[in-house]
Amino acid sequence: MIKESRILIENYDKKFLRKYKWRYHLLVVDNKLFHCYSFFLQAYRQGDNLNYSYDLLDIPHKEGMYRQVLADLKKHSKLWIEYRDTDHLVRPGEVISEDLHHGHY
Repeated sequence: MIKESRILIENYDKKFLRKYKWRYHLLVVDNKLFHCYSFFLQAYRQGDNLNYSYDLLDIPHKEGMYRQVLADLKKHSKLWIEYRDTDHLVRPGEVISEDLHHGHY
């Protein structure tokens, strides 16, 4: 296992708390703007509209390293993995202009 994989798995184990009534999945972003791959742990609490995103690792745009890190992650975790890239950005829903609960005034 390479150093980057160890760092990713260590960060994953710190953030993946397996809390009751929480859903988790992994997000891998091919960030072409900064020439790197970014790995995130996404968490959703039941009844909460917020999405918690934990940054796990950024690695340079090296295909061999990316494949090895991804393979090591898949061996360690059975979570669903969502893939995105910066060529096809996800547009958010409607703009929130007022949300007193989360500090938008």
